[in-house]
Amino acid sequence: MISYGVSQEIGLRPRMEDAHAIRDLTEKRFFSAEVFDGHLGTWAAQIAAEVLTPHYLSLCSRDSNKSEAFCRPNAELLRQAYLWTDSFIDSQCPLCGTAAATLYLQGDQLIAANVGDVAIVIGTIEGVKILTVEHKPHIAEERTRIEAAGGNVQFLDIPRVQGELAMSRALGDNHLKPFVIPEPRIVEGILGSENDFAILACDGIWNVLYPEEAIAFARSSENPLRAANLICRAALERWSTDNITVIVLDIRSYAQTLDNKLFEISRIWDKGNVIFDKSNLL
Repeated sequence: MISYGVSQEIGLRPRMEDAHAIRDLTEKRFFSAEVFDGHLGTWAAQIAAEVLTPHYLSLCSRDSNKSEAFCRPNAELLRQAYLWTDSFIDSQCPLCGTAAATLYLQGDQLIAANVGDVAIVIGTIEGVKILTVEHKPHIAEERTRIEAAGGNVQFLDIPRVQGELAMSRALGDNHLKPFVIPEPRIVEGILGSENDFAILACDGIWNVLYPEEAIAFARSSENPLRAANLICRAALERWSTDNITVIVLDIRSYAQTLDNKLFEISRIWDKGNVIFDKSNLL
C-alpha cells in the first residue's frame, strides 16, 4: 500500500558516503524508510542502515513479552536503538560517523527521528510539515551544550565542532565525544487521510531545495521514483556539490484507510525527555 522511489547521486564528492534502507513488514503492518549521510568514510552509514531498525524491532519484540507496567514507550526504544547503533559504530570505526533520519509507519502511528542534518517532511492539506530539526553547532542550545562539555565551535567556512564536524549530533564520531552526541530528536504522530507524500533526504537536497518544492515535485509526478529522480536532478541543477540521497514515499492509498482526517503531532522527545505533549494542551 506504500510505494516508494529512491534516487542517489555522488555529486562532486570523490565517493558516495550515503546509505539508505527500506523495510516493509506487511505482517506487522510496519514500514520504515531511512537515510544515512556518512562522513570520513562509508562504514558508519552502511552499518547504521543494516542494524538500527533491526535492533529497534528486537527491542520491541522483547518488550512485547513484558507486562504492560514494564513496557517502555516506542520512542524510548527507538532512542535506545540509536544509542546502541552509535556504540556499535564506535567499536567498528572510531573515526567515522553519520547523520541519520528514520521514519516508521505502523498502523496510524508515525514515529520520526533524526540526528544531524538529514531531514524528513510530510505532505498535508496546508502544504508540508517538517518532522525533523537540523543539529548544527551554531544553534544556541547546541553551542551551549558543546561549550559546557569543554568543547568549542569554530567558525571557519561554516561552524564546526572542534573545527571539524559541521553538525552537533551524529552516530559514531567517537573522537569528538562528548561534544558530538548521538541523542535523536523523536516525533510521534498520528497519520491522517490528508497525508499524501513523505520525503527523506540528506542535506545535499535541503541545501538547495525548499521542502515545499520537494513536495510539489512528488505531487506532480506520475510515480514516486520519477519524483525522487526529479528532486535529485533539481538539486544538481542548483549546484548541490554533496552526495545526494532522496526517498519519496507515496502514502495516499495507505492514508485513505485511516480513521483520522488530519495529521497530528502527539509528542516530541529529545535526550530521552518529552519536550512537547499534545495531551497537556487539552
